[in-house]
Amino acid sequence: MKITNPILLFFVLPTLAPLLLPLDTLLSGLGAVAFAAVLLLFTGYFVSRGRALALTFSIFLQGLSFVVRLMLFFSGSVSAQGVVDWPFIITSLLSMIISIYLVFRLDDVDIRAQMRP
Repeated sequence: MKITNPILLFFVLPTLAPLLLPLDTLLSGLGAVAFAAVLLLFTGYFVSRGRALALTFSIFLQGLSFVVRLMLFFSGSVSAQGVVDWPFIITSLLSMIISIYLVFRLDDVDIRAQMRP
């Protein structure tokens, strides 16, 4: 199933994927979360306006988000005491799924055809 709604594809999912974190983590870094959200929304705006460089930047950010989440997943899923952190596992898996979907979806021909140099 391909998502064709530009609002969902350029604004909602790209902003949601990197910022999908457990609630306590979000609240502890509210300033950084707000900055990242604004950056991702600006990137989405320029992608929706047809800027190829912004599309490349958005794909790069989603790929970087996937790689960082993958590296943190194995070190943060279980504490040193052996306690499983379920909110972290669930949000990390959802974030990785959305990010990798966006990497492949934003690189499709139909999206690339809408861009101009």
